[in-house]
Amino acid sequence: MNLSVLKEYSYVIFLMTGYSISAGLLVVINKWALIHYPYGANLTALQFSFSALFAWILGVCGIAEVDNLQQGKVWQFMPAVVMFYISVATNLKLLQNANVDTYIVVRACVPLLTCFLDVKIMGSPSPGGKAIGAMFLIVASAAGYIATDKEFVWEAYIWAIVYLVAMAVDTILIKKVVTEVKLSRWGMVYYNNFIALIFFPVGSFSAGDLQGLQGNDMPALTSLAQPKVLVPVLISCIVGVAISFFGLNTRNALTPTAFTVLGVVNKFLTVLVNTVAWSRHSSPLGIGFVILTIIGGIMYQQFTGSQSVSPTEKEKIELPENNPKDSAPVPPPASATNRSASPLPRSAQ
Repeated sequence: MNLSVLKEYSYVIFLMTGYSISAGLLVVINKWALIHYPYGANLTALQFSFSALFAWILGVCGIAEVDNLQQGKVWQFMPAVVMFYISVATNLKLLQNANVDTYIVVRACVPLLTCFLDVKIMGSPSPGGKAIGAMFLIVASAAGYIATDKEFVWEAYIWAIVYLVAMAVDTILIKKVVTEVKLSRWGMVYYNNFIALIFFPVGSFSAGDLQGLQGNDMPALTSLAQPKVLVPVLISCIVGVAISFFGLNTRNALTPTAFTVLGVVNKFLTVLVNTVAWSRHSSPLGIGFVILTIIGGIMYQQFTGSQSVSPTEKEKIELPENNPKDSAPVPPPASATNRSASPLPRSAQ
């Protein structure tokens, strides 16, 4: 393996590590923010605004390359942003109505629906016996968790179902978009968050959060002057920038299967932080079911991982020294190289 390839894979490891840490922490931080600032749609808008502004400032100052908004690319990016907005909005509504452990159980079940969509839409092979066994472990563990959930409310699980569907579609759709639309690393962050901000009025109205912006006092704005509200909201915005950058670029560098595995594995960090940080967590038995659900999700992806990578994507991740036919590839134009959004040659999400 030559030095350039080693650097590329080192950068991918950097992205994976950054995504794991930020994703593992943001769930608990968002729950903390929602306790003091119960306006999920408004919190989402603040996070999108902060991330878009941060990326724009980097571009203006010349610190990083950030693509200018172009109508064609905006329309190309729009379907992914719609699913991204729905995923984030339902994520926050789930956290607002349930504890963090419930969210983790739902997140670990995402591979089940993703598998169905892969088979029906993408034409992937059906899972084998071991994968079905892992699916049974996920379902059994999730059922065990629900049975021990003392805070069970139907509203929370309705949002859980919507989030589950949104995340499964999001996993497939966003990968396709970030691969096909040529944007720089921070350009993806700028586009994703700026376009998502457009949906704020609809999201806020649908979630019933517009009332917080009405009246003379406008509590959704005035409450931010209180340190106990501002601090968790600001921290969630800062970590939101991190997960936006690492999440989008990790999706661009890994296969959907690998990204899903990573999304499940980092929930071990969430469980640890959630259990240590406060008392807003499940009983020891409930936490045990949460961990079993995570393990089931990891096992399932390991058993189906090789089937989930398309032949085209496998060809993309082959190294030149392992593929004689590609030992002398035609170098891309300099402009394309400079504007590449991924350190790897489109190796899949």
